[in-house]
Amino acid sequence: MVGGETLNRSFKVLKKGGALVSIKGQDQDGLAEKYGVRFEWFFMSPDGKMLAELGALISDGTVTPVIDSVFPMDQVSAAYDKLETGRAVGKIVVTVK
Repeated sequence: MVGGETLNRSFKVLKKGGALVSIKGQDQDGLAEKYGVRFEWFFMSPDGKMLAELGALISDGTVTPVIDSVFPMDQVSAAYDKLETGRAVGKIVVTVK
C-alpha cells in the first residue's frame, strides 16, 4: 500500500514472472515490462458481499492480517501518534465498542 519511489523500487526485487499488486500507485514508468513482471492496480469501493468474503478468508485462515497494535477508541490520539512514527509493522486497529 505504498506508492512513489517505494513502489518503483519494488519492481527490482521480484523474480521474472512475479507480480506486484498496488492499491495506491500505478506503474507510470512501464517498470513491469522492463523487469518482466506483472503489475495489477485496483481500487476498492464499499461492498458488503466482498467484505463478507474477506471475513470468511480470514476466518478459515487463508488470509492472515498483520496487526501491529490495537487501541480502544478513547486512545485514538495514541493510535495516530503510532501511525505518524512510520514504524508500525502491520495495521493499527482502533476498536469501537
